[in-house]
Amino acid sequence: MLYRKKVLLAFIEALGCQVTRTDLQKLLFLLSRVQEQPSYHFVPYRYGCYSFNLDADKRGLTRLGLVSTDDNWVLASQESYLPSLMPEDRSAIDTVTRQVKGLRGRELIRHVYLTHPYYAINSEILQEVLDPTEQQTINSSRPQADSPRLFTLGYEGVSLEQFLNRLIENSVSVLCDVRRNAVSMKYGFSKRTLEGGCRGVGIDYLHFPKLGIESRQRQQLHSQADYDSLFRGYRETTLLQNRDALESIIGLMDTHGSVALTCFEADSAQCHRSCVADALFSNPAFSYPILHL
Repeated sequence: MLYRKKVLLAFIEALGCQVTRTDLQKLLFLLSRVQEQPSYHFVPYRYGCYSFNLDADKRGLTRLGLVSTDDNWVLASQESYLPSLMPEDRSAIDTVTRQVKGLRGRELIRHVYLTHPYYAINSEILQEVLDPTEQQTINSSRPQADSPRLFTLGYEGVSLEQFLNRLIENSVSVLCDVRRNAVSMKYGFSKRTLEGGCRGVGIDYLHFPKLGIESRQRQQLHSQADYDSLFRGYRETTLLQNRDALESIIGLMDTHGSVALTCFEADSAQCHRSCVADALFSNPAFSYPILHL
């Protein structure tokens, strides 16, 4: 079992073995604030801080018979996971459970909104929870859009939530996926899940498969020289043959503002998205700065 799932089960145990879905999102978020290495990451979502990975883990733990299948999180196992945790995580759980005590429901939401306002910027219940002055604090926490820019970023080494936060923090309006096949073994980055995550935080998602590279061409890449050779061929074929896709991306920036190109690799020098960015920059109709995140 993944260690983060043991932390999750131990936390539910410390909370009394039962907690509502909404309360657990908020309580686990508070736990992540005091952990040295957060078990889960969160995005500003419809009701405040939200972890996609938490809901995915619930489905897995339910299949294993470790939690019940109702709307609440209810431990269905008699095993105690607290003793199996590292001391720093047991201490973090103890700290949070003492701090929140009986804080639940609307008061818990209000507490999280006021102490971590960024995570409430997309809340659909803001007016129900906070007064006008408090709402202004939330609104002022929204990242301010600069002049439109083209960003590129990979999802290697980050969670879906960390990835989405990078987009939000840079006021990205549209995510352009330039993979040939938008599938991934890493949770959150196959097309359907990634598109849903983007939509949930107010970002449009578009897939440009014609700008991708066939997976078979990426099998023997061992050095930067190998990548450079692959990308030379990519520039001379795929990019030249798909100028319409490049024009579409420029049109998105003209209409929507900042756009991000994404693929897998963390290092843009080892990802064809940098070639796409270079091709856009060389287009006379393109007049935006480029930043590789």
